[in-house]
Amino acid sequence: MKLFTFFLISVVASSCSFVIHVATVEWLPSWVATQMEGLTVQPSWNVRFVALLTAVEYGIAASLLYVLARERLITFGRFNASLILGVLLAALHGAFIRQPLMDWVVGNPIHVVIVQNAFQWLVWLLMAVVVVFGLERSLYENKLSY
Repeated sequence: MKLFTFFLISVVASSCSFVIHVATVEWLPSWVATQMEGLTVQPSWNVRFVALLTAVEYGIAASLLYVLARERLITFGRFNASLILGVLLAALHGAFIRQPLMDWVVGNPIHVVIVQNAFQWLVWLLMAVVVVFGLERSLYENKLSY
C-alpha cells in the first residue's frame, strides 16, 4: 500500500508540471512574441556575468539536498553517494530519462541523443562529486558546524 501511495503521489506531482506545460505551450510563445515585438535583445557579457552569479543556485540546492539526505546516502560510500545524487539532480531537471527519451522520440538518432545528453549528465555528475566529496571533507571530516 505504501508503494502504491508513493507512486500515486509521484504521478500527481509530475502531472502538475505536465498540465501547466500543456496548458501554456500553445499560447505562451505567441504572447511573448507579441510582447517583444519591436524590441531587440542583444547578447552581452553582462548576461553571462549574471548567469555565472546566479548559477550558484544549483550548487546551493545540490548541497542542501545532500546535507538533508546525507545520513542515507553516505552509507553507500562517497563515490556511490555521488552517483546517486547526480542521478537525482539530473532526474529533477528532467535530464536523466525524460529529455533523452523525448529527443529520441522526435527522431534524433540514438548516437545524437547520447552525445546531446551526455554533457547534461556530466554536469550533474560533476556537481554531485564536488558536493559529496567537498562537503564530506570540509564539514564532516573536520567536524565543522554549518
